[in-house]
Amino acid sequence: MPARTQPHPWIRTALSLALTLVLAACSGYPRDADDMTQRADEQGMRVGASHDPPWVLVAPDGRVSGPEPELLQRYADARGYRLEWVPGGHDALMRDLERAHLHAVVGGHHRTSPWKPRVGWSQPLRARPGGDAPLPERRIALPPGQSAWHLAFDSFLVQHGDRR
Repeated sequence: MPARTQPHPWIRTALSLALTLVLAACSGYPRDADDMTQRADEQGMRVGASHDPPWVLVAPDGRVSGPEPELLQRYADARGYRLEWVPGGHDALMRDLERAHLHAVVGGHHRTSPWKPRVGWSQPLRARPGGDAPLPERRIALPPGQSAWHLAFDSFLVQHGDRR
């Protein structure tokens, strides 16, 4: 069996340098296409809310409550974000979410929603509004293309036991 020769030292150096540059270029991932995380840090978190009892309740005066809004408030508090609720109709809120004008939308999502392929979705929630009825799968709608934002939110859900 012939002896295996070692590559020339400059080849190993070049390969090491190339690998270092590739890894350094990847250090900023995941990223938000529209700087959602930075905007939440600087301007606060804007969340759309569509009346969807018992999970999301929007009062006539615009106050938002329920298990899903409480979850978003806990997330905002944990990250130090000011939270601004934007009550409205589901489709109008989802259009704003699709354009990255909102950080999330709660309420009004259904299994057959036409928005499923157009926006991002959180991990399934397990907030139970009460009673013994089977819990339908609930998710928070998130803006598309915001990888760091999605990862941070889903990590929060996993760490705080808010997944199914």
